[in-house]
Amino acid sequence: MWEPFGRIEELKFDLKEDLEIYINYLKIRKKTINEMIPKIDNLHFVDLEEIRTFKTAKRTEEHASGRFLLCHMLKKYFPHLDHKFIEVYRDEHRAPYFRSKMGKYKHKRLPNFSISTSGDYVVVALCEPKYSVGVDIEKLNQNRTNSLFDFISEGDELIQIKSLYQKNGNHELNHVWTAKESILKSLKIGFSISPTKIKLINENFEFKEIVRYAGTDLFLRTSVLNFNEDYSFSIALTDSKNIEFEKMRIAGIEPTT
Repeated sequence: MWEPFGRIEELKFDLKEDLEIYINYLKIRKKTINEMIPKIDNLHFVDLEEIRTFKTAKRTEEHASGRFLLCHMLKKYFPHLDHKFIEVYRDEHRAPYFRSKMGKYKHKRLPNFSISTSGDYVVVALCEPKYSVGVDIEKLNQNRTNSLFDFISEGDELIQIKSLYQKNGNHELNHVWTAKESILKSLKIGFSISPTKIKLINENFEFKEIVRYAGTDLFLRTSVLNFNEDYSFSIALTDSKNIEFEKMRIAGIEPTT
């Protein structure tokens, strides 16, 4: 039976007032390439078909840690919901979300969440259903190729990012990538849009607090995690009704208000 390696910790973060958003993190058990893949089918919120595709113990440990942490947080912060009647499903963009199981919460909006893993840690954000949240964590010293510049930005912002890279190398590039990744996760549309369409650096070379995309306000918080200075962390938040509008745009349907 799979058990977590580390102790669950709550991440205190400076968010807008009155927002019920919870962020927890957990250390991941280290695995070598040749180690046997652990059995994790005892955990809630794992898809048996999905975990059968995992080829390494490392990938399995990351997945298990994230889903274990998600279940723990749902029980802790939303105790009125019975996790046994909820499953994690993926939409057409591979974005995970909670879905009613056996019709128990068929007509009830369920919380939204986001999961990210990097290096030794997994981070999960959980929030009330009226918001859509995205989180991303990256190691600041992760090496990146030059091709990432044109993938994540264009125009004046691209010039700014290259300037930041010249000063601080991969640290700044990973910081930018973390922020853009969290925004894409909050939109729940994966790479259906290009990261170049999201402008998040202002004229003072600082991250904007409010990032606008397609007329939508996205609230962004980005920081070096306070539990470990080797990682960059970002959280993005938007109203969940904006997500459906954006998915309709991608599908070529003009949303109505």
